[in-house]
Amino acid sequence: MKNTVRLLPDDGNLYKANLHCHTTVSDGAFTPREIKDMYLAEGYHAVAYTDHKVCAPHNELTDDGFVALSGVEIAFGIGRKSSVHICGISRDPAAELEIPNYPLDDITKINEGIALLNERGYITTMNHPRWSGMSMDALAAMDGFANIEVFNGFEAVQDGYSSSDAIYELELRRGRRVMPIATDDSHRESEGGKPGLEYFRGFTVIKAPSLTYSSLISALDSGAFYASTGPMFKNLWIEDGYLNVECTPVCGVYVHGQLYSHRAALINAADTIESARIKIPDGFATSDYLFVQIVDSRGGRAWSAPHHLNEEG
Repeated sequence: MKNTVRLLPDDGNLYKANLHCHTTVSDGAFTPREIKDMYLAEGYHAVAYTDHKVCAPHNELTDDGFVALSGVEIAFGIGRKSSVHICGISRDPAAELEIPNYPLDDITKINEGIALLNERGYITTMNHPRWSGMSMDALAAMDGFANIEVFNGFEAVQDGYSSSDAIYELELRRGRRVMPIATDDSHRESEGGKPGLEYFRGFTVIKAPSLTYSSLISALDSGAFYASTGPMFKNLWIEDGYLNVECTPVCGVYVHGQLYSHRAALINAADTIESARIKIPDGFATSDYLFVQIVDSRGGRAWSAPHHLNEEG
């Protein structure tokens, strides 16, 4: 009998989402409806409207082909050289919240702010930790956030940072149960009223039974999603000690574990592949988790959610 663990659910559809954006409700260049139209044209199915300091539902934009997720971004100051930005996506599509930015230097107070979002039913994400200048010690002292941005389009354009995926991995190594998302953090317009360079760069793919608000939220809560800047996982599972991947064309598949020795890879630089079967090294028996990364020929990357080993399944 085969022992199979699904790293993505077997059933459901793949929905492309931007989980961090700004509109004219705060400091964005485009109205919520304009954002919907732009992202629909690029093949997206959902956008989380995370304007600064205010959660303002846009349920009138939700229809059979698009879901407007209600969200908010709040900022905490932890000194002149760094800051903390947290996005919250509401489990309640009708939720409204107005909350000031927190000019605080006290990490305890920052944790209280994160806890407030959690208590109000928001799924919380640590935004752009690299761009914010956060130290690993400060990040380690913060509690309660569910996700971390491994890629943020605004920081990529603003400061040339490729990603924060190393921070994601370090958080996993220290035992944090954190999930990866990739976002645009879209704000600006370019010449001619077109979207700024940060648009359509980072996205999160959610596998859910249907394109509804509740279905997407349930998938986010259960970890049925992954982050990407280009390539896409179609299927991902472990069977009898082998990692199996089905994906869009890539030139590399990488398996990451907790230690230096917890690594495996299939690299095919001469051509692209759309499936892979990789033996998981015996050393993974001492790793708490594994996650998978794929890389395409243009340098686009996707990061799977972590699978925590030595647990049921």
